[in-house]
Amino acid sequence: MSHTEIDMFARRSFLYSFDPRVKLLCTIIFVVIVAVLRTLEAVIVAGIFILLLAAVSRVPVKHLAYNFALALPFIVFAALTMLLTKSWENSLLIGLRISVCVLALLLLVTTTPFFKTLQALRYFRIPRIISNLLLFTYRFIFLLLDEAERMSMARKARGFTGGRNLLDKRAFQTIAATIGMTFVRSNVRATNIYDALLSRGYNGEMRTLDRPKVKARDAALALSFTVASLLVISSELGVLGWTLSS
Repeated sequence: MSHTEIDMFARRSFLYSFDPRVKLLCTIIFVVIVAVLRTLEAVIVAGIFILLLAAVSRVPVKHLAYNFALALPFIVFAALTMLLTKSWENSLLIGLRISVCVLALLLLVTTTPFFKTLQALRYFRIPRIISNLLLFTYRFIFLLLDEAERMSMARKARGFTGGRNLLDKRAFQTIAATIGMTFVRSNVRATNIYDALLSRGYNGEMRTLDRPKVKARDAALALSFTVASLLVISSELGVLGWTLSS
C-alpha cells in the first residue's frame, strides 16, 4: 500500500545529487544562525534565501506545504504565546524565525533520501544506536500504517460500518481488537525483517557500496549558504542597511 513518505520526491530534486554531508552541515549552521536572530530584516533575508532554494529544488510546492502544515500548529502556538506575553513584533519575529528554520530542515529531508541523511549523521559521529533507532522507527511507522490499512479493509469486508456514536460498545470492542491485532501483526513483520537483516550480515552498522565525495557543485552549494549566512548576519548587525543606504 502506498504512503506519503517525506523523501518521496528526493530523487527528482535538483539538490539530490549533492553530498548529503555538505547539505546537512550547511543546513544545521544556517538554522543555528537563524535561531538567534533578533531583527525582522535579517529573518526576511534568511527566508528569501530558503524560498529561492525551495524554488530550484524541484520539490512540488504541495508536498512542501503539506509537511510544513504539520508544524504550523506549533508555530502558531509559539507566536500566540509571545503575543500574549510581549508584543506583536516579537510574535511576528518568532513565528517567521521558526518558519524559516522548519523550511530549511524540511528542504534537507525532502531532497535527501532518509538513509543518506542517516549516513551523513554517522559521518559526523552521531552514536550508532541513535541512527539505528531513527532508521527503524521511521520504517516501523509505515509498517504500522500498512497493517492498519489491512485491518480496516478486513473490517469492511466483514460488513463493519462503524458504531452509531462514540459510546457504542460494539464499536469500541472492534476498534480495541483492531489496535491490538495491528501491533501484534506489525511486531511479527518487524521480527521477520530483523531476521532477514541478520541473515544478510547486519551487525548494527549501515554499509553501502557508494562512498560520497565532495565535488565542485558541493563547494558551490556551501558557498551559497556561506554568502546567505553572511548577508543575514550583516543585516542583523545593521551593516547591510548601512551599505545599501550609502
